[in-house]
Amino acid sequence: MGLISRRIFYMHDTTEEKVLEVSEEQLTRAERSEQKITKPEPTPYFLTLWCSLAISLLSVVNPFLTNLATNLQSQNLYAGWAMTQGQVPYSQIYGTSGLLYYLMAWTSSLAFGQLLWMVFQTLALWLAGLFLHKTLVLLQPKQDLSRSLLLLFYLLVFALGFGGLYSSIFVLPFIFWNLSFLVRYLQDSIKDEKFIIYGAFGALAFMIDPVSSLVFYSLTALVLLVYNIAAKRAARGFYQLLAGLFGFSVIFYPIGYFTVANRTFGQAISQVTYAWDSISLIGSHSISNLVYYGLLTVGLGFISALGANLLSREKGQATSLRVLRFIGLLGLFITVFAAFILPDQGSYQLLPALPFAMILFALWFNKGKQQTPGRHRRDRRRPTMWTSYLSGQFFLPLLAIFYLIGYPLVNEYILSSAVSAERSEAAQYIKEKTKDGDTIYAWDTSASLYQKSGRLSTVSLLSPTLYVGTAENRLGLQNGLENSQPKYILVNNDVKLLSDVKQLISQNYKEADLKLDRFKLYQLK
Repeated sequence: MGLISRRIFYMHDTTEEKVLEVSEEQLTRAERSEQKITKPEPTPYFLTLWCSLAISLLSVVNPFLTNLATNLQSQNLYAGWAMTQGQVPYSQIYGTSGLLYYLMAWTSSLAFGQLLWMVFQTLALWLAGLFLHKTLVLLQPKQDLSRSLLLLFYLLVFALGFGGLYSSIFVLPFIFWNLSFLVRYLQDSIKDEKFIIYGAFGALAFMIDPVSSLVFYSLTALVLLVYNIAAKRAARGFYQLLAGLFGFSVIFYPIGYFTVANRTFGQAISQVTYAWDSISLIGSHSISNLVYYGLLTVGLGFISALGANLLSREKGQATSLRVLRFIGLLGLFITVFAAFILPDQGSYQLLPALPFAMILFALWFNKGKQQTPGRHRRDRRRPTMWTSYLSGQFFLPLLAIFYLIGYPLVNEYILSSAVSAERSEAAQYIKEKTKDGDTIYAWDTSASLYQKSGRLSTVSLLSPTLYVGTAENRLGLQNGLENSQPKYILVNNDVKLLSDVKQLISQNYKEADLKLDRFKLYQLK
């Protein structure tokens, strides 16, 4: 009997050991599977380059797409061309972008008919994609998530900034580099001396797009301040501040001296701060902005990403993830709210919100990545990022993207084709009737008349429908027309004339012998 009991016990013990061995083997396989899943993807150099090139080829620099340019895009094209004619930014060309942006516009217009714009934009988008991928890898995303997020990033850039050339696009490489720098610092992978580079990149970003860079760098500086105080690194934080200021000064002062030498420093500051000066909580634009940006933020998933991160209750998250969530939430709120209260409407106003939205998308779609090894089979059945982004929001993102891309095409080739045709006709007439040195003005929704006619604008404010959100700018436009009196003024019938401008035209101008239905062309008496 004892012998039988010992045999049974031995068999039971052997079986238990086999089960334990099988369990350990399964666990090892599961761990290998998890390691394979979380293994960082190789840097997608080709994917980012291909997407960047495609977006740039479809920009308004392309001669076949130039007529699709928005008012701001046409002014950016004009700025580069006018600078080759000897005009100076901020003095003779009104603009809110940074000096480096206008130097880039000038360089792009020196040869090949402004096609160099495509090269600069391709480079900017390519670097932005690489730095975004670097940031995503540091967050240890799910398998293929970083690649999907990159594609989403380029799709949103293409849709929101359709046609390109916005300064908010060219500043993206510096913002995403800043993100990767911040994550690495929070993971204790950055030496304090590298804050010199941090400051230098901040200066370059400010010299391209002052508003976007100021919002982003202010938020990251606030985060670093709070983090260093909480971690009892006040001394290190002060050293980092000095290093950052040194790096900023090395870049800012030599480049900024250009405005001092040209006596445009005061004008540059005034124009760069236009966004703050033109803010109006209540105005004629309030309702239309509320509807327009409200639908876009809901449709593109910005509100969903905001809500998902606000309601997130994941425990045991790394400090870097919590900090990024804070930056994303606060930054998205600030930039979207700013778009609501600015008088100049356009989808490009949401481009500064894109880096913050990408942070929230990454954290949202990467939610619940850490799973026990035994449940990796269930993870495979989880919806992909695209399923969550599209079908999870009733395909509203698809509808919003189709609208953002389709509306400019429909508007130009169907709704406003006659307007574009008459504008070109007026440009040809002006070109034939004027000589080099004559100036004109386009009281229009576009600044394309100047380049089409080959004539410069009389006033630095190129259009009465952009940058006129302040009384100072409206008065400056009126005084500029009264003092300079352009040879021709083309008036769009759908753009209301200011009372003083209407009086100026009636007293000093006569209607030209060019009959147009949607415009009136006035010639100086």
